[in-house]
Amino acid sequence: MSNNPMLTIKKDFERIPQATLEKFEGLPVGWVCDSNGRKGALGGGIRPICNNKPFVGTAFTVSCAAADNLGLHVAMKFLKPGDVLVVKGEEFGECAVTGDLMMGMAQNSGVRAFITDTHIRDRDGLEGLDIAFFAKGLNPNGPYKSGPGKIGLPISIGGYIVESGDLIVGDSDNVAVVKRGEIDAVLADLQGTTEKEKALEAAIANGATYMDIADEALESVEVKWVD
Repeated sequence: MSNNPMLTIKKDFERIPQATLEKFEGLPVGWVCDSNGRKGALGGGIRPICNNKPFVGTAFTVSCAAADNLGLHVAMKFLKPGDVLVVKGEEFGECAVTGDLMMGMAQNSGVRAFITDTHIRDRDGLEGLDIAFFAKGLNPNGPYKSGPGKIGLPISIGGYIVESGDLIVGDSDNVAVVKRGEIDAVLADLQGTTEKEKALEAAIANGATYMDIADEALESVEVKWVD
């Protein structure tokens, strides 16, 4: 076998149990990030495109060559319900990595969301799907299908290393990754985060105009008052 194969594939990995995913369902991404050490949100220009209602799922990673999506086409064969496609574009250039036809097939496989650091296309068609889309932007130019590509292996995207089997959450704010080994710790912390957020919501409903931390800061740190 060549040292530089056209495709490198790891098609089998452990998905996150449905019972665990359900514990994250409906929680704002901001709460999850707060309980994840105030980190996890993907950057690098990735932003919500359409259908960005809250979701949670298991990452399935793909890396495509510049202006090419062969790796993504092959990855579609191995999708399972609840997967979130996370696709690195490898300096993709000015074209889309996917559109509504491929994503219609992804929906048939039960994909929850599609995330890429490059472009997608066919927004009108994508909006008719039950998949949340996050990307750098929209571009109608089509890609080649020549490779190389990698499937199921770790990728660097949005400032983080994402591995197949990590947990991905998203909503209209954006998307975030929770490393598989940190899921239990994040869940444990989320109870306190949820209680704090709901208490603040109640305080706002009762007319609060600032948070207690303002008074605490005035009492505990040196302050210079200026006339």
